[in-house]
Amino acid sequence: MRLLPILLCCAPLVAQSSDDLLTQVDKLRHPWPSFTVEIELKSEKASQLWRVAARENGDARVEGLSKKEKGRAVLVLGDAMWLLLPGTKRPIKVTPQQRLLGPAAGGDIARTRFAEDYSVKEKSDDVLDGAPCWRLSLAAKRPATSFRTASLWVAKNGIRPIKAEFFLPSGKLAKTAIFGAPQTQRGASVLVRMDLVEPKGASAELHFDHWAPAVVDAKLFELPVVK
Repeated sequence: MRLLPILLCCAPLVAQSSDDLLTQVDKLRHPWPSFTVEIELKSEKASQLWRVAARENGDARVEGLSKKEKGRAVLVLGDAMWLLLPGTKRPIKVTPQQRLLGPAAGGDIARTRFAEDYSVKEKSDDVLDGAPCWRLSLAAKRPATSFRTASLWVAKNGIRPIKAEFFLPSGKLAKTAIFGAPQTQRGASVLVRMDLVEPKGASAELHFDHWAPAVVDAKLFELPVVK
């Protein structure tokens, strides 16, 4: 009987499968099947405010709320991404690495799903910033994924992401994501901050707020018909 309390207190550190870890990390960015969230991008010289509406299948629509971005939208349909500009009905096909501010790209704010985009090639124990964590070496599942390989550090206590590194096909580091501690909004644990840093020093802050489950209108995900 004396073993029971010991087992219970150790439960948070019990090794979990790699797939489970990625799924739990993804829930911080996708807490409900469909939802809305506002994301503020900040750099040393500028800031932008965007509103994201996401569907259960991963499609997302990102609309500009700040003055300069008003009327602009980014539409993510499967692996394709489109830029919609005010004053024109013709959508412009872009890549998920289309920059919005500094190293922050459309793909960073529209959709990040580790479990869908990557498979775990190696899982090892590590310590980052004094916290015991798992280090996951990731490989892209599909050619359309922006970065072919990545490394993700997941805290064992609380199962949350601490840091991710994304690499170019050459093996060079493209950028690093540093995740803030999750908070609770609308009863769900959600991401509220992510910092992006490039090797040469360019950086951007992403602040997430006003998370809410929502029924998203399917018409928002229709590309304009060009006649």
